[in-house]
Amino acid sequence: MKTLSSAAFVLALSGMGCTTQTIPGPLVVSTRPLPELATDGVKEAKLVTGESCGRVVLLVIPIGFGTVQSAYEDALSKAPGTDTIVNYEERSTNVFAFPFYYEVCTEVHGYAVASKSPTPTAKPTPATGQE
Repeated sequence: MKTLSSAAFVLALSGMGCTTQTIPGPLVVSTRPLPELATDGVKEAKLVTGESCGRVVLLVIPIGFGTVQSAYEDALSKAPGTDTIVNYEERSTNVFAFPFYYEVCTEVHGYAVASKSPTPTAKPTPATGQE
């Protein structure tokens, strides 16, 4: 009986899993072209990659939490002055060595650009009719 309960306990532990939230808020996807991104700056955008990993040791000890947001921030940190990634791709990799180690990594790839609109040019002053 003790062997059966020990086997049931081990089976229950092997069925446990850890879940973490990868996207901390609502995600908005738009196909509408943004005029501020349709500038020459996008052509000179830098290709960046960011990564965030979450690991679990011995099925119950979490070491770090990998999120898409932290991978996105990691990618943007490689191109100072930028705040948006265009042509965004996300990849996920899993490594599992039962029962010792489990790892989920999220990678973000894309082109980092500054999405802020350029400062408007000074408007010409209207002619007053005096020469």
